[in-house]
Amino acid sequence: MLDTVIIKIPRGFYSIQKPYMFQPNADILNGPGNYLVKCMNNPTSTDKAECIYKPRLTLMKRMTRKGIEIPLKIEFSVAKMLYGNNVDEVEESDFNAIVKALGKAMYDMGVFVSSTDIRNAAVSAFHPSKNIELKDGYTSSLVIKELKKINVSMKMDINKDSYRDGHSLQFYTNAHSLVVYDKRYDLKRPMKRAMDKDQNNLQSSLFDVLAEKEKRQLLRIEARLAKKVKMNSVLKSLGFKADPTFKDVFKKDVCQKVLLSYWDELIAGQNLFVFDFESSFNKTLEKIFKNKPGINAKNAMYLGALWASSKEGIRETRAIIEQHATRRTWYRMAQDLPFLDEISGKTYHGWLKQVHDGLKDFVPFRLSTP
Repeated sequence: MLDTVIIKIPRGFYSIQKPYMFQPNADILNGPGNYLVKCMNNPTSTDKAECIYKPRLTLMKRMTRKGIEIPLKIEFSVAKMLYGNNVDEVEESDFNAIVKALGKAMYDMGVFVSSTDIRNAAVSAFHPSKNIELKDGYTSSLVIKELKKINVSMKMDINKDSYRDGHSLQFYTNAHSLVVYDKRYDLKRPMKRAMDKDQNNLQSSLFDVLAEKEKRQLLRIEARLAKKVKMNSVLKSLGFKADPTFKDVFKKDVCQKVLLSYWDELIAGQNLFVFDFESSFNKTLEKIFKNKPGINAKNAMYLGALWASSKEGIRETRAIIEQHATRRTWYRMAQDLPFLDEISGKTYHGWLKQVHDGLKDFVPFRLSTP
């Protein structure tokens, strides 16, 4: 349902009881100057080795119109805070337990924040997510390979480094991104190369558990709302209020609608004919003549070629076209893509329905689920 969250507690609503646990010592912020100096209190290597999950805490003095502010930034995974991993998913009923666990973890790090202030803390970023177990022989790498064909807006980059091994795909800007990756494979990767950068021994050991259970295929879909302006824009477009608190985003309805909106906008609403596995070039050509009475053979062949090239990847097709023509030429060609979608046989691979049903049902995944 929800993974990473960044919340902020204003000065006066937290108490630093052990400033020496920050690097540099948080007392440095009490004196004059030292603006924009980051005092950080992060999990240690010993914590990770002993499978103890803790949040990342940051203090930084800033001068604003209201005067000097020193907010406490808290970044953590809600699933790892409760379970020690983010394979098992949380649900709304876990909220109080997570608030309690976060408060205790921070207290062990020398910081006190009341449960009430944690619940009402302002959210500056959050990552709704869903683990979907693929069935019927489908693999996460196959799904990711297929998704790369989609015609995503050029405003969003495809992280080629993440796709290089075929186990992850990221459509992103600095403000937000949609990440799809093989969760089981990611668990065994080195931290620097994993999509989940916050692994510990417990998290890594889950790879063996998943492998033992008949190599279960776990596809991870995550919308990362990294900037507050974009987060507020997305929430308002879905009918939720801007400037949410922690308790506002810890809702199934919020997380589900955000993920569905990204999936529908970037994937399901983008020329699904590329996933049609029964159509052939000649069958498609016949459909073109049938559904466009009077079309000449040359234009029909053009549409057939556009269909065939798009099946290998619309974004790649666009890149090739724009090497030899203007961007306006591609925009004119792209106007024909909806027609190709209309005449599709809509015999889509079963993984598409499995992902859609997983997002619609939004049932928390548990590793113990058979």
